Amino acid sequence: MNNSSLAKQLGRWNPQLLREFRGRLKPRTVIVAIALSAIFQVFLLLITAPTTRTAPANGWLDLWKSVTWMLPYVVFSLGSYFIVSDLAEEQKRGTLNFIRLSPRPAWQILLGKLLGVPVLLYLSVAFTIPLHFFAGLQGGVSLPLIFSVYLLLAIECALCFSGAMLCGFAGDEKQGGKRQTATAIGFAAIVFSFIAPLFMLCNINVIWRPLLDNPEIFGEKSPIVRWYFLPVNSTVLVSHAFSLIALGIVGFLLWRMMLRNFRKPRSTPISKRQSYAILAFLEVFALGFLVQLGFTNDEPSAIFSAIFMYLLTSIAMLILIFGICPQRQALLDWARYRSGSWQSLIWSDKSPVLLAVVIQLIIANALLVPWLFTIGIGAKKTVETVLLVVGTVNMLLIYSTFIQQVFATKIRNPVIWAIGGLSLWAIVFPSMLGLLQLTPDRFPPAAVIWTLFGYSFLYFDQPLAIPFAIAGIILQWLILGFMLWKFQQTMEKLKAVT
Repeated sequence: MNNSSLAKQLGRWNPQLLREFRGRLKPRTVIVAIALSAIFQVFLLLITAPTTRTAPANGWLDLWKSVTWMLPYVVFSLGSYFIVSDLAEEQKRGTLNFIRLSPRPAWQILLGKLLGVPVLLYLSVAFTIPLHFFAGLQGGVSLPLIFSVYLLLAIECALCFSGAMLCGFAGDEKQGGKRQTATAIGFAAIVFSFIAPLFMLCNINVIWRPLLDNPEIFGEKSPIVRWYFLPVNSTVLVSHAFSLIALGIVGFLLWRMMLRNFRKPRSTPISKRQSYAILAFLEVFALGFLVQLGFTNDEPSAIFSAIFMYLLTSIAMLILIFGICPQRQALLDWARYRSGSWQSLIWSDKSPVLLAVVIQLIIANALLVPWLFTIGIGAKKTVETVLLVVGTVNMLLIYSTFIQQVFATKIRNPVIWAIGGLSLWAIVFPSMLGLLQLTPDRFPPAAVIWTLFGYSFLYFDQPLAIPFAIAGIILQWLILGFMLWKFQQTMEKLKAVT
């Protein structure tokens, strides 16, 4: 009777969550989840606490650290796999479109997915927490640190699963079972290899630093980290407030993108408006950790920071370009119904991506160029700095034109073709030059090719390579002009089709 009443209340609040619970919380699956959690805990007890009888506290501390390190890797990767796989299966069966027709608000449906799909994983983790909590207390870990671990695990788990849901929404309902599995495994591998280590690295060095009085927990304390001169890891309040605000902004952006992809499955994964906001947030956030270099005389660090920021900006913009680039059918619709105004090119999801990329470049360089002069690079190495900025801008314009040209072409899997072409141009060919030792420091004329490939930062300390780098810039302009002309021809053909 009580269970029936609870199910009715849950169904009234979130029918999608009740649907997920009913499909997954079967007696057999619940028993398996609890059994796996128990086996995992017994295994850890056997290899940690019982083997350190002379110093039992160290054994409990080892157990606590082992679980703390394992939780993000296991939870993030498995949960992401479950969500991507579930959405791919929903796409294949056609039930996801049926769910979209529900009169319930979109946020309720998405929340039901986030809470319901990995529910067995949540159950396993819940049965691990008592031992983990007890081991922390016995090992001398402070209560604030233990609670902070659980708080951040929950928050960053939600962010990671939101990213997994975005990946699942990007799937094609026509893709086969093997491709669905490959997508889920691929995203889980990325989470396991990059997201989980980044989670632990940031938490240990920034958020948990004020709580690490015992060096046996995670080693010696890291140096003070400053963000726009604010020491963000000096006190518990500042470190947690800073991190929670940053994670909250990331969560808000992810949630907006999830709602968009759920409501408009045929549109681009990211809107142009969202791309401007994401890039601006990333630039402001990342630049905050480097801005204090303007008050030091460490030129090598300043050069490294400048190169790092432009590499980070290039990677972020390439991801955003893929997210906002319309495919052939959307371009056909835009060519048929376009208003012809600049606003359409700036904001419309179906318009070509090129003007949006120009706006993104303006947003990025409006922050980066003044910063380059603040840290002294712009004044001491003016020519090199100009080449770095112009070469990076040219490269991103060439890449965006190439991506849009591929997406406008009538071919299958344009994303794969675009990624393959960029990989050849930006990774394979430069790697071959590197293996042949044709680098600007050994052979200055090679700066022409390296600049063309987008590596316009390799000649900061190579004055002899600068004239050849300028020639590479000119060659970039010629290639960009040719690609823009070809894309204009493609658009004319699309207009003829309409």
